[in-house]
Amino acid sequence: MLLPLLLALAPACTPLPGLDPLITPETQFVLFGEYHGTVEMPGAVADALCSAAATGRPLILGIEMHAGNQSALDTYLRSDGSDSARTALLEAPGWREEGGRTTGAILDLIEASRRLARSGRQVEILAFDPVEVVTGTSMEREAGMAERLRAAVARRPNGLAIVLTGVGHASREPWSSYTPPFPALGGLLPRDRSLVLAFARPGGSYWGCAAPDGTRDGCKPYAMPVREPVAPRGVRADPGLRAGYDGVYSAGAQYTPSRPARG
Repeated sequence: MLLPLLLALAPACTPLPGLDPLITPETQFVLFGEYHGTVEMPGAVADALCSAAATGRPLILGIEMHAGNQSALDTYLRSDGSDSARTALLEAPGWREEGGRTTGAILDLIEASRRLARSGRQVEILAFDPVEVVTGTSMEREAGMAERLRAAVARRPNGLAIVLTGVGHASREPWSSYTPPFPALGGLLPRDRSLVLAFARPGGSYWGCAAPDGTRDGCKPYAMPVREPVAPRGVRADPGLRAGYDGVYSAGAQYTPSRPARG
């Protein structure tokens, strides 16, 4: 009787439109490819967690952090979310990164998963990046990411992983910018059990340490190019929208930068 009561008292969350019908009983992995450093993309994944919670399945939130941060994430997930608990979480080494992978929006996403867990849902957080200092990617890094995600789902009968990662990792197509090309994370997961989504491209800005063309001018907000009009918030399933992906997700607005959570 306790679980239904906890669920009834759970804080309201907002499902991501269009995602529910795409999560079938066979789906094990939903990958959201992001441009690191925005407020809105992690926010959309928080909404995706809300949608996934309605399935009643055990949930795994995958975030692109080194596995050395796992203990701190586990501790925070069990905490009351107090200021002291957040301070302790931010002492983990991964949060020292100045780029867009450890922003306030990522911290908010982690907090959204903590609230779902406290409400009675089965939720865990997985730091699935095998590399501690990121200077690019490699075949070993992509394979390590895939292995950690597969192992996490295997430990949870009927588990469902909602994963936020860089858009290149999420692709089913190989990394063609490397010679020779090698498979990306999205291409290493079982195709019939995964859904891979790219972010919509209405422009805006992001927090990062390099411009979209690779020019480095310090860690700060950078403008994102406008490639398409702002689309309604939600998921549009259509492999024709972006090569290597099953569809696109939109925040329903242009993007805004999210600064590192440690300030």
